Amino acid sequence: MSGWFDLGDVAVIPVVETPRLLIDPEEFFPERPGVPSGWAAEEPWYAPGQGRLVFAMQAFLVVTPDERILVDACVGDGKRRARPEFDRLDSGWWQRFTATGLAADDVSTVVLSHLHVDHVGWATRWSDGRWTPAFAKARHVLTAPEYEYWRSAAGAAAMTRTGDYLADSIEPVADAGLLDLTPPDAELGPHVRLCPAPGHTPGNTAVLVTGSRARLLLTGDILHHPLQLMEPDVSTRYCVDPGLSARTRRRTLEWLADTGTAMLPAHFAAPSAGRVTPHGSGFAFAPAADLHRPGRYVPSGGPHAAQGSDD
Repeated sequence: MSGWFDLGDVAVIPVVETPRLLIDPEEFFPERPGVPSGWAAEEPWYAPGQGRLVFAMQAFLVVTPDERILVDACVGDGKRRARPEFDRLDSGWWQRFTATGLAADDVSTVVLSHLHVDHVGWATRWSDGRWTPAFAKARHVLTAPEYEYWRSAAGAAAMTRTGDYLADSIEPVADAGLLDLTPPDAELGPHVRLCPAPGHTPGNTAVLVTGSRARLLLTGDILHHPLQLMEPDVSTRYCVDPGLSARTRRRTLEWLADTGTAMLPAHFAAPSAGRVTPHGSGFAFAPAADLHRPGRYVPSGGPHAAQGSDD
């Protein structure tokens, strides 16, 4: 594992599904032709020899004194998907999840920042001939506008490029009575709250995690790649409302810069967490080395006693 982030009495642990997914820049950012420039065109963000952007696929475990919260659920293994890189994965993600020392029944809440195919897959696993909730004792938090959009005619049309992933990853959770539709600014406890972030999708959210010594914003898909720090007005092909997405991104980055709060985007290659500062018409990025702990997270008497391991 690539380590974890120490917020004092709260730990945030990346659970990586795919550390390097290579994507053609023109696929993701068709309105911005050509390759990134500056530091966004260097490793680990860009593979120069292949002319591809580097993305990570990862979820995050938030361990507080009271709760164990999983934020997002990656692509999932064994599921039929239209994108070849996602189709019937055998990623080993579940083994990396259990390597944290936590079991599925330890997870009290699953936060789904939005309903795209690469954020919902591990909400279910194949069992007894069907897809069943992977975290059967957890409530699954999702905003009502997000759920309503993807169940509408417009959402169904948007899913034609991926296949109906709601059928195998979300509806089994809803059928089990585990889906909790919340406001986009819901407080999930004393350490975790949702932050509205519409644009990429109608009910998209970020997750603000507050510990005794630091805060960390899990930005989800407010931004996908560092080039959007350098050029915040650039939205992806997959944003439902590109203009609103750009406004949400700039507002969020300005807040992060003003407050010094670290951010942890879902798709930044490691090191994923960092702080932003204004730079020209965009923002610069520096890794949050003060929060990073190398090695494996070891739960022992709660986050206060957690420590790194070289195993």
